[in-house]
Amino acid sequence: MDVSALFNEMRETLSTIHNTVTFLHDTGHRDEKLEELEQRRDEAIQSLIEGFTAESELLARKRKAEREIIAEQRRKEDEELARKRRAEDEELEARDRKEDEERDDRLQQQTLETEEEIEDLMDKVEEEVEKSIEEGKEKLRTLEEKRKVSDAQLT
Repeated sequence: MDVSALFNEMRETLSTIHNTVTFLHDTGHRDEKLEELEQRRDEAIQSLIEGFTAESELLARKRKAEREIIAEQRRKEDEELARKRRAEDEELEARDRKEDEERDDRLQQQTLETEEEIEDLMDKVEEEVEKSIEEGKEKLRTLEEKRKVSDAQLT
């Protein structure tokens, strides 16, 4: 190889080394790429956060609507239960009134029967007393007659 060829080869090698060192020292291209990646990352994270926030708001509205439906169902169930209890209370009160009326009727009937029975017995006793008195008077008249006869015989 001749000197001029070696010189040209050496110049090309030095130029390549210079270009490589310049490329390695030139961080602008890498910084630009890193900034672009950071921006893509930030945008992706922002998009994820916005999606999550939107999903959270939708989920919150859905949950609120579900709770409102459940609250309304429970309110209706409570009203139905209260209505049933009022009906049960009214039935119990009606049953109690009927029982009380039947007991009052029974008391009046038994009182009337007892009064009639006692009156009949009292009438019988009065008749027996009157009969006894009449019998006693008759006996006294008979005895008075006997006494008069005895008195007349003695005089």
